[in-house]
Amino acid sequence: MTVPSVQAPVPMAPAEPLVDQLFGSLWRDGSALPRPELLLGSLVVGVLAGLALPFEPMGLATSVVLLAAGGVVLAASRHRRSRFTWACAALCVGFAVLPTVRAAEWLTVLGLLTAAVLATSALCQGRTVPGMVLAAMAWPLASVRGLPWLGRTLRALGRGRTTSTAAVVRTAALAVLGVLVFGALFASADAVFGRWAGALVPSLGPHLVLRVFLAVAVTGIVLAAAYLALNPPDVRPTLPRRPSPKRFEWLVPVLVVDAVFALFLVAQAAAFLGGHDYVRRTTGLTYADYVHQGFAQLTLATALTLFVVWAASRKAGLGTPADRWWLRASLGALCLLTLAVVASALHRMDLYQQAYGFTQLRLVVDLFEGWLGLVVLGVLLAGLRLDGQWLPRAALLTGAALLLGLAAVNPDAWIARHNLDRFEQTGKVDWSYLGHLSDDAAPVLAELPAQQAACALANRDSHDGSWTSWNLGRARADAAVREAGLVGAVPPLSGCLSR
Repeated sequence: MTVPSVQAPVPMAPAEPLVDQLFGSLWRDGSALPRPELLLGSLVVGVLAGLALPFEPMGLATSVVLLAAGGVVLAASRHRRSRFTWACAALCVGFAVLPTVRAAEWLTVLGLLTAAVLATSALCQGRTVPGMVLAAMAWPLASVRGLPWLGRTLRALGRGRTTSTAAVVRTAALAVLGVLVFGALFASADAVFGRWAGALVPSLGPHLVLRVFLAVAVTGIVLAAAYLALNPPDVRPTLPRRPSPKRFEWLVPVLVVDAVFALFLVAQAAAFLGGHDYVRRTTGLTYADYVHQGFAQLTLATALTLFVVWAASRKAGLGTPADRWWLRASLGALCLLTLAVVASALHRMDLYQQAYGFTQLRLVVDLFEGWLGLVVLGVLLAGLRLDGQWLPRAALLTGAALLLGLAAVNPDAWIARHNLDRFEQTGKVDWSYLGHLSDDAAPVLAELPAQQAACALANRDSHDGSWTSWNLGRARADAAVREAGLVGAVPPLSGCLSR
């Protein structure tokens, strides 16, 4: 009798992890090897942030945390040899130092946002504007995409595959435990040692939960950036050029826009040459009201011009010399006209500032409009060469460099100085606005006569924080106020209400 053969069961393939199913082919995880040292570095940065940052103004500790986090991420980057990466890293170092050098928090916030775009663009090697946007979006997504890598790293650490790293972790844990135990004993036994320990290590006090939460959050943020550096997604969206077979389909709209820009500049010239009487007869506005309006619209028109150039360059055919000539001529004319509009917008803002004073927002808008002008110049050069692949990166780097240059100028002190110069000429100033500038402006305001200086510095508080919050701008402000004898000065209310 024949015994029926029993077929062995076919082993089932292991189920794909949920995270891999979620991202699929858009962002694969296979190339990210376990890196316990990155986990340790991120944890150190998080613990440092939890100890030093809460309940203190931004200062030296903020810069230390930012630089340490940047070092961890740069060490993980697959593109450390890229010149673009090092250019972004140099600018990021400048923005990381800002919390120690400048007291203007608005400037630090702008710098950190710019540094985030620089870092993600460098880690993912973004080359286009959509690619840079995708790279910025990838950072928060990396906290989910990197979970399998984090699991592999923890398992490798637990199994001792990386003996040296495991030994470092154990040694660091024992060293920290020893410092905490014996440091606490000696601090409670000796008042002098306790005072030294209190100056070096912030007191945890009743806010331990908040410090732990911040430490965990910062560790996660740095780990996500480290994973993005190890395994960046492909941020090169495929947008193939689809040139139009008919030249007039893109050329006519561009020429129409050229004509509108030219007509606007003719109107500007007529107003400038005709003067006040012509403007009043034509519009019913005074010349001051006429030049003060429209800055936002001109800035938007400049930005939209860049979109028009991008769209036309994708639709234009380059097969014949005539095609290339029309592309260069039409878009080149548009760029030149746009530069004239940029000059007009900056002139309007200058007149507006002369009439109503200088503010942080107006200064940043001036910087933004000037940066748009630089981008238009880059577009003009790219059009002459018919090669604009370098332009998005150049625009990002020049924008970041301009913002860093603004920080170097010390904008709050610059605003205070120019508003006081305007006060000497017109007798008009807003003491309330000057009083709400950061401590960077205090040395300038302390040079005023005593009553006016007291008005401008009425809202200022002295800073006696620990080393973690030390800041050059605040230190200079404290010294200037002491030298001027304005500590504790209370101005008369009537004097501060005058404008």
